[in-house]
Amino acid sequence: MNTVGFVDTTLRDLTTYPWGSGIAADDVALATASLARTGARALEVVDPRVARAVLELRTESPWDRVRAVVRNAGATPVGVVVHGRLLWSDRPVTDEVATRFVMCAAENGVRRVRSLDPLNNAGHMQALAAACQGAGIEFVPTLVAGPAPGPGDRRWADEAAALAALPGASAVCISDGGGHLSPTNLVALVQAVVAAASLPVEMLIQAPGGLAPLLGASAISAGASVVHTAVGSAALVGARPSVETVRAALLGTGRELECDPGAIADAARIVAGMLTADRLSQGSAAVFGSAVSIPPDLEVGLMSRLSRVGMSPLLSDVADEAARVAAELGNVTFAFPLGDALVAQASEHVINGERWTHVQPALAAAAAGVYGPTRGDVSEEVARAAAGVDYADTIPSEVAGLGDAAEMADEDRVLMAQFPEATERLRARRLSLRAEVDDSEGATIDRALLETLIQAVEGSDEAEVSVEVGGARVTVRRAAPSAAPVPGAPGASSAAGAADGMTRVESIMVGTFYRASSPDAEPFTDVGRKVAKGQVLCLIEAMKLFNEITSPCDGVVREIAVQNSEGVEFGQLLFLIEPS
Repeated sequence: MNTVGFVDTTLRDLTTYPWGSGIAADDVALATASLARTGARALEVVDPRVARAVLELRTESPWDRVRAVVRNAGATPVGVVVHGRLLWSDRPVTDEVATRFVMCAAENGVRRVRSLDPLNNAGHMQALAAACQGAGIEFVPTLVAGPAPGPGDRRWADEAAALAALPGASAVCISDGGGHLSPTNLVALVQAVVAAASLPVEMLIQAPGGLAPLLGASAISAGASVVHTAVGSAALVGARPSVETVRAALLGTGRELECDPGAIADAARIVAGMLTADRLSQGSAAVFGSAVSIPPDLEVGLMSRLSRVGMSPLLSDVADEAARVAAELGNVTFAFPLGDALVAQASEHVINGERWTHVQPALAAAAAGVYGPTRGDVSEEVARAAAGVDYADTIPSEVAGLGDAAEMADEDRVLMAQFPEATERLRARRLSLRAEVDDSEGATIDRALLETLIQAVEGSDEAEVSVEVGGARVTVRRAAPSAAPVPGAPGASSAAGAADGMTRVESIMVGTFYRASSPDAEPFTDVGRKVAKGQVLCLIEAMKLFNEITSPCDGVVREIAVQNSEGVEFGQLLFLIEPS
């Protein structure tokens, strides 16, 4: 039986711009702990859209997200995605910045860097590749499939060969983020890249119309050894093949996906609770709507714009026009940062009924070579229209360096080179928080220290670990083994609960179980009470953070398996509910 691996993109899909504003680092850590058990070859955590969401919407450092994931990923490698010499931003950076970026990534526990370029320019990844090789980090260059040139064009194989020749490249990833390739054309491209690269080939797919699982299976049949997937509803909002559907699609084919189905189901339940109804609704509209060749995350905004002007039926026309615009601009791809501009330009053409009367600044910059040589000739019409566009205020054309801020940490200097304004806000926020701490009375316990103590106890035979900080003594003690449950008592777990048709409600984390919001308050529920789907059943407190556990269905509480204020483990049974 031939085995196929998968790289998990769930964390990226959860926290991408603009939806990432509602996902905190603790949520990411919780999801990571479950995803790390699924059998993924790697967990991708931060890409340009995620970095933007974290910095601009939450005023947090992307490196904090990386650390939160690494702490909870166990032995599963953690990866980041960068866009050539743009890294996480739309600002070209120097080789020194790229090298320092890799050093920061390695210091924070990153073990894999996947890089792509909107023009598939291998030269823009040279410094990254060399730095990864020097740091002992896996480097995976990515070939971005686009609407042009055609799928049988020799240039795809040539670009794949150039990417495979980069220092230390361990595989070549093909990325079709807009469903540009039919299953037949995708098979042909994968076979061509396998032959040209002489390296393992990975396949990343985002496709509308529910095509993602079919395309994923087609890529594997053509020779891809790794497919990029997400779990459960995260695959829906990301328009990706879910790991569950890929596993099912391979049954009987002589290939098998390396995964843990039980862990995948657990992770899917946890991730589902982190997605808002609005995002699920918009994701469904993009995935199960018209099968147009536009990246789904861009399609959602396009559908909204067309709806506002009463032109929703023209979605397919805009998709066709976007492909035409990409070809006229020298065969650029929809990869960041050009994808948004391509779709905006095409929608203007269709809505206004005129072409190239106005040019998006990013496209004018691309025509001028800011992002490097285009993959084909820029049409004369586009060149004339773009020549009069002043994009300097919108698109940085100067290569950004590290600067001379010696008082800044390296990871902040790297962020400053990419996001100067957002990084300044981040540093100002840190100073403000530090001032609040300095002004507060009493000693404060750093969260990272507390997490380190917990890990020390869990990873050793010691019963407890104590330290003194600022005169305060902090002790982390291993929970005592639970006594054997007495039949009929509240703590007696009914192992036959699920078999009897009961719905199990389990703890989503390690923490302390509370039946009420405060010691004087009434319990959220009790045995024999009716509960509604989504109703709060209890609180789990972990490190002073209280997390609501809600009912997954309408029904009647038949058993409460834990005593109030009792410690619980991840996956421990809390309630048995008889569905109504």
